[in-house]
Amino acid sequence: MEYKVVISETCLEEIEDICKYIETKLKAEKASDRLRIKVRDNIRNLQHSPERFATAGKKDRKNREYRKIIIGNYVILYTIIEEDKVVLVSHIYYTGEDYMNSMI
Repeated sequence: MEYKVVISETCLEEIEDICKYIETKLKAEKASDRLRIKVRDNIRNLQHSPERFATAGKKDRKNREYRKIIIGNYVILYTIIEEDKVVLVSHIYYTGEDYMNSMI
């Protein structure tokens, strides 16, 4: 059974901010485009097998385990709402950040 993938507004903004930074500050438009494609493809694949990525070692407010997708220098965090067959993509962080302590 396929899962519905929902990306939070916060995560969409974070993705956009990261890609804009790479494109404008680092002057690396192709790298920004590659990151967008990798993020899109990895998130899209969650509909088929959301449990394939490792747990992040922290739970959300509803006691659901966060899972993480690592793409280069970035980590995407998501939870699985099994009863609704929904995957909620919450955030994307630079791996150099202390994302484990800044997670909501």
